[in-house]
Amino acid sequence: MSKDQFNECDVVQDLLPLYYDNACSPASKKMVEQHLMTCEKCKKTYEALKNTTIDTVMKNESEGILERHAKKERNMAYKAGIVIALLLMVPVVITFIVSMSSGGGLGVFAVLTASMLLVASLSVVPLVSTQRRMIKSILASVTALLLIFFFVDRMNGGGEFILWTIPTIFGLSVVFFPLVIRNITLPPILSDKKALITLAWDTLWLFLTIFEVCNHSGDREGMRAGYIAAFILMAGVWLVFWVARYLPVNGWIKAGTILIISCIWMAFTNDVYAYFAEHKKQLTILSTHFSDWTNHICVNANVCTLILIFGGIAGGGLLVYGMINRK
Repeated sequence: MSKDQFNECDVVQDLLPLYYDNACSPASKKMVEQHLMTCEKCKKTYEALKNTTIDTVMKNESEGILERHAKKERNMAYKAGIVIALLLMVPVVITFIVSMSSGGGLGVFAVLTASMLLVASLSVVPLVSTQRRMIKSILASVTALLLIFFFVDRMNGGGEFILWTIPTIFGLSVVFFPLVIRNITLPPILSDKKALITLAWDTLWLFLTIFEVCNHSGDREGMRAGYIAAFILMAGVWLVFWVARYLPVNGWIKAGTILIISCIWMAFTNDVYAYFAEHKKQLTILSTHFSDWTNHICVNANVCTLILIFGGIAGGGLLVYGMINRK
């Protein structure tokens, strides 16, 4: 290769960044293009320049910095979790030694251990977990809480564990089950039915709670009344859910339908319960007397009637608006 060729390569390689950014003059651009047609070395330099632009380099560098920072944070969180776990072990070990030396049994030790597990579920598990921290923390906390119930029940002679467990699971499920099921992966056939599964789960535990509480106390009549009340309650909830989730209409019609259903349910639910639970035929709204707000019967009737009137008007308006704007 001649000396002039070397000099031309130097000039072209100085111009390549400007040529890549389309910032050089037309004459320089033409010279670079002609040179790249004959010089394999400069052509490779230009290809490398395209593959390692400033944006790419900065992006890769920033990603590397963020990854190193995230890794450092994870390591610090993991170490903090281990330290907290070791600190929680101190009262457990002390209680074990005292229980063994005093011959008092391991009941207190078991309860304290389960209590420390509950604390660890809320503090250590989120620190040492890298994925789905909330789900793991919730499941670990519920497990630890049930262990506390079990060991306390054993210390008191047994027989109360199921009574404590079922209502507790029901109460916790209402709050936490939607969060758990939202963040887990289900089979494809169930992936779009998480709301349905949540409602079915809560319904199941509601009826189990009524059964266990009444069965434990031997109150068969209370169980019957509880089932009737729960059925009436959940019938309204399931109907609203079906309208909101599966009724093939627009949102305005759904809102109007749900509002009307809710008003009817609130106005007549007491009458339905009285019919099935007490075998009484009554219609509360027949006692409506807007001039009398002293008698509780009239007050209930007046409120139910107002709910029907204003709810019906609002719901009907939403239905009409939705039908007008169906398209």
